[in-house]
Amino acid sequence: MKKTQRRREDVPFDFGASCGMPAYAVLAGVRFDRLFLEAEAIIEAYRKGMPLARGLFGPDVGMGGPGWAGNSYGHVNALGAPLTFPEDSEVGVRPIYGSLAEGIRALKKEVDFEKAGLFPRYVRLWEDLKKAFPDKKISFSGFKAEGPITTAWCLRGHGFFTDILESPEEAKEYLRLVTESIIKYQKLERRLNGQPEFIKEGMGLCDDVSAMISPTLWPEMVVPFLEQYYSGQSSGNRSAHIEDLTVRHLKFLDELGLDGYDPSVSEKLTPALIRDNCRVPFTWRLNTTHYPGRSCEDIERWVFEAAAGGASGVTTVVDRVMCTREYAQKIRAFIRTGKEVKRLLAEGCPREKLREHNAPAKASEN
Repeated sequence: MKKTQRRREDVPFDFGASCGMPAYAVLAGVRFDRLFLEAEAIIEAYRKGMPLARGLFGPDVGMGGPGWAGNSYGHVNALGAPLTFPEDSEVGVRPIYGSLAEGIRALKKEVDFEKAGLFPRYVRLWEDLKKAFPDKKISFSGFKAEGPITTAWCLRGHGFFTDILESPEEAKEYLRLVTESIIKYQKLERRLNGQPEFIKEGMGLCDDVSAMISPTLWPEMVVPFLEQYYSGQSSGNRSAHIEDLTVRHLKFLDELGLDGYDPSVSEKLTPALIRDNCRVPFTWRLNTTHYPGRSCEDIERWVFEAAAGGASGVTTVVDRVMCTREYAQKIRAFIRTGKEVKRLLAEGCPREKLREHNAPAKASEN
C-alpha cells in the first residue's frame, strides 16, 4: 500500500537546470541520430561535448551521461513496433495492432523482452559504455516504457481514441494487458540494474497521451490503469509527467495520490490554476520554446511569477538548439533567480510577497 500523499506546503521550493547527451552532440559535432545506437558516437559526444557544455553553462547546471539518447519506445519495440531513426532527429515509432482484438491476443502471449526487438543491441551498447567509462556508474536506462495510455496509443494508433468510445469493455481489457506488460518490462530493467522488482522508492510515469482523454472518461479509462501501474511496482512516492492536462483533469492527480507532478508544456494551465485545483507538489518548466523572445530579465520575472503562483519548484533542460552564449546567459539568469527565490522562501517570505522582491539586476556578461 502506498504511503500518505505529500502535501505541497511541506515541500520546500527548489530549482534545477540540466544538460545531457543531445547538447553534448551539438557541441562535439556529432550527428544526433547516431547517439541512439552507436557507442563510438556516444563516447565521442560525451568526451568532447561535456567539458564544452560545462564551460558554457557553468557549474550550477547538472551534467548527465554518458549514455545513449533517450528512447521512450523500448517496450513497444520489444512487442514488435518498428522504430525509425531519421537523420539528426528523434526516434519514431509505428503502430502494429489493427484492432483491439488483435492487440489483446498479442498481449496475452509471453514475450521474452531480453531477446526481442532492439533490446539485445541496447544491452550490448550498455556493456560497451561501461567498458569505455569504468569509473562511472552507468545504469541500463533510456530504452524505456511509456505510461499505459501512451503505450496503448503507440501500439494501436489513432484508432485507440474511437475504441474507448465504441468498445469500452474491450478497451479496458486491452489497457489492463498493456499495463501488465509495461510492469513486466520495467521489472526486467530493474533486475538488470541489480534492483528489486518491487521497490519502496518512488515510481515515476510519463503519459502525455492520457491528456487527450476527456476528463469524463478518466475514472474508467485512465485512473484504474495508472493505479495498476503504480501499485504493481512500488509502495513509495508517485510522480507523473503529463503534458497538456486541463483544470478538469487535476482532481484525478489527487485521487491517484501523486507526490509530484510535471505539467511540462501545458498551455491550458498556470501555476495558480494547478495550486487551486489539486494538492500535488508540482514543478513548473521553462521549456525550450519559452526562451526565444525572452530577455534575461523576462526569465527572472518568470521564475518569480512561477513561485508566487504556487510552484514547488522550477526546472529547465538544455536542448540542442540552446548551445549558444545567448542561451547560456539566460540559463544563468534562471539559476540566479532560482537561488534567490529559494533563499527568500526559506527565510519565511510569503509567496504573495515574492513579486515585491522581483527587481532583477541586469544579467552578467560573464
